[in-house]
Amino acid sequence: MFSQDYKQKIAKASCECTADMKSKNISAGEVNTQFGLCVIKSSMPYSKELKKEYGFDIKDMGDDNNDPKMDVFFQDLSMLMMTECSDTFFNFLKSGESKKDTEKESVLSGSIVKIEKSNFVVFHLIDENKNLKKLNWVTPIESNLDLPTEYNTLLNKKVTVNYYVADIFDVNLNDYRNLNVISSLKTD
Repeated sequence: MFSQDYKQKIAKASCECTADMKSKNISAGEVNTQFGLCVIKSSMPYSKELKKEYGFDIKDMGDDNNDPKMDVFFQDLSMLMMTECSDTFFNFLKSGESKKDTEKESVLSGSIVKIEKSNFVVFHLIDENKNLKKLNWVTPIESNLDLPTEYNTLLNKKVTVNYYVADIFDVNLNDYRNLNVISSLKTD
């Protein structure tokens, strides 16, 4: 219970710090640095707990050492932050994108052929030209369905999806990758 408690406190403090950063006009390149600083600052009071549970020293967190123990911590923290402050978390990440990136929303129609459940729900959609596109549900979606209860019923159904491409930090790759993030999903 204490383990979850201190991580929840780190997530909450990181969310508050992230929300404060949102009000500042920072470039896309600074988003990752500012977010990392928020996590380090929020984690400092719990260095003993992190050392005990994850086996790394918080002082090493800023180093570019690709420690798998830190990767596990960041995965756990990301999940907690998504439940603690998903809107703030993703709005902050989007605020770091250039206007050019945020204006590029695409529309795609087709049939959902697979629904994958991992950290996010991923819809595999085949369009009219038989092209496969993976679309990720990571933020609230505008829909004509109650998606949290009905998304499993979408298999083999025709849908129209609005989405945008976001650069998301993938802790497993230790780098950014493009993710197709759904903003709206409607059944035909």
